[in-house]
This record gives sequence, C-alpha cells and structure tokens, in this order.
Amino acid sequence: MPRSALIACAGVPDNVAALDDGEVLQWRQDQAVQGPFTIKGPFSLELDLSGHGTCHVVARLHEGRVAQVEYTGPSGTLLGPYSACKPLVAACERLVSMD
Repeated sequence: MPRSALIACAGVPDNVAALDDGEVLQWRQDQAVQGPFTIKGPFSLELDLSGHGTCHVVARLHEGRVAQVEYTGPSGTLLGPYSACKPLVAACERLVSMD
C-alpha cells in the first residue's frame, strides 16, 4: 500500500520519524477500548470480563510503500489480542481486501 493510501484510510499519523531507508508512522489509540461483556448491578457492583486495551499502530515505510505493520500496547479484550487496534485499521483492512 502506498503512503498516500495509508494516510487516506488510517488518518494523519500522531508521530512520524524519518529513517535512512524510509520512515515510521505511528497512530495512537490511548483511550481504553472496552470489550463487550460488562455486568452492572446494584450498589455500584460491576463485573467486567471483557478486558480493556489501548493500541499503537506502527507502520514502517520503504520507498513510499508499507513494508511492515506492528501493534503495541495492552490491546487484548474478549474479541482478541489486538481488538483494541480494530478502530485504527478497519478502513485500511477493507481497502486491502478489495484489491
């Protein structure tokens, strides 16, 4: 995927670092994403089996194209180990699957 398509689907990155052979772009989703299973009861009783997560998506570009994508942060919920990253990459996944 070219750099322009990545920014079009993921948005403007939060951080950019230049490398000798390309660049690194980072998107941050620091607000905790909550999974789908929380039970709230009387007297402020709350049972949460879903897990919470944040995510940073790091993309390394080489010659203006995506060469590598990594996910960092405590991103696990009941929906999977990287489910907190889903909002950051959903549009890009749809774009890649259409090719």
